[in-house]
Amino acid sequence: MSRRVLVTGGAGFVGSHTVDALLRQGHQVRIFDNLEEQVHGGSIPAYLAGEAELVRGDVRDLEALRKAVANVDVVYHFAAAVGVGQSMYEIARYMAVNSQGTANLLQALLERRGKLEKLIVASSMSIYG
Repeated sequence: MSRRVLVTGGAGFVGSHTVDALLRQGHQVRIFDNLEEQVHGGSIPAYLAGEAELVRGDVRDLEALRKAVANVDVVYHFAAAVGVGQSMYEIARYMAVNSQGTANLLQALLERRGKLEKLIVASSMSIYG
């Protein structure tokens, strides 16, 4: 059965592979990613699946997340600021993206109308910043 799936951080390493797998399984996929300059050069990566809907946005933007979670059945939350070394001197930014960003996603999900079947939260070492 096909699901409508949101993948936050869907342009990243883990996210993009998850998107590919979900598309192969026949799901409709929406990617929510800020295409961070440091990681993606501010542009859409060539490896990103064209069949997925790309929504460029930041997890610190609650209104953008409210729109992104509309009409989805499943959410994979992978969005995180990357750069463990940088997190040692850009503490407020990393906390805002990684912690408050997750709180914003949960708030947007709580406020939305309609049942969410599943929320999967996972991360790489980036979350430890």
